[in-house]
Amino acid sequence: MQQVSVIMPCFNHARFLADSVDGVLRQTYPDVELIIVDDCSRDGSWAAISELARKDQRIKPVRHEQNQGASKSRNDGLEMAAGDFIAFCDADDIWEIGKLTAQIELLRRNPEYDIVYGDTHIIDETARQTGRRFSEKFPPPKRASGWLFEELAVRNFVNIQSVLMRKNCLAGGERFDRAIKWVEDWWFWIELSREHQFLYLETPLARYRVHSRSTNLVQKRGYRVNRFKVFKRILAEYPDLPGSLKAEIAYRMGVELWNLGKRRMARRLFQGAVGHAGESIRGYPKLCQLLPRIARTMYRQAIEVAE
Repeated sequence: MQQVSVIMPCFNHARFLADSVDGVLRQTYPDVELIIVDDCSRDGSWAAISELARKDQRIKPVRHEQNQGASKSRNDGLEMAAGDFIAFCDADDIWEIGKLTAQIELLRRNPEYDIVYGDTHIIDETARQTGRRFSEKFPPPKRASGWLFEELAVRNFVNIQSVLMRKNCLAGGERFDRAIKWVEDWWFWIELSREHQFLYLETPLARYRVHSRSTNLVQKRGYRVNRFKVFKRILAEYPDLPGSLKAEIAYRMGVELWNLGKRRMARRLFQGAVGHAGESIRGYPKLCQLLPRIARTMYRQAIEVAE
């Protein structure tokens, strides 16, 4: 039996914690350790974690004396992880009890894949299902399994609660980047996707909670700033990208800047996107003649997306 290490960062989620922990510890897969990292909560989370750990020795509690962010919490959990597999569950989300069994079986049957991810149900503050799925808001690509670097370079469609990965994925020292906030998991998947294949499971095996304090609701500007940072880093660290992908990234960077009110810079990026698109169609004279029309269309679409 191979062990699964589950990393659970917690910051002021005392009211959700018991349900999240219960979903992990009641898994049909028996060999689980749960590493809960409290990031200096102020709402009684640490007391709740300590009490839960006292009752179940599978829980490994860690506390930060100062708030250091989700990336540091997850990285501390990764450093402690003893399992052969790694999984993630935030302290406000809930797993279905058969999640690990189903995902481990998938990886065993498909050894060419190292990471399995899937759909999740969206629940509200009271844990009631909304009737929506994560895939409706962030649909996976048509080719949802395999080498997904180019797809992930454009957008994130991987819900961290749904992921199970082989621990050997971390052999190169891959960790969550503390310089990126709120979308740190996206950059993590991008790095991993250069060396490892992802396997998609359509069946929802977790419940993703959206509530009044969810960061994707209260930190919209921060999300845009950090998505821009990720796009910029992709272009800097992977200069061998095809022109068409560079064009798509530049276009999306422009959209983020437009939404941030930086419209002059956004226009320059839209122009850059057209230039990268031109790189990908060199040698096709008829297509090159269409570049001015492509530029006008791209600019118009970008403004529509931004507004």
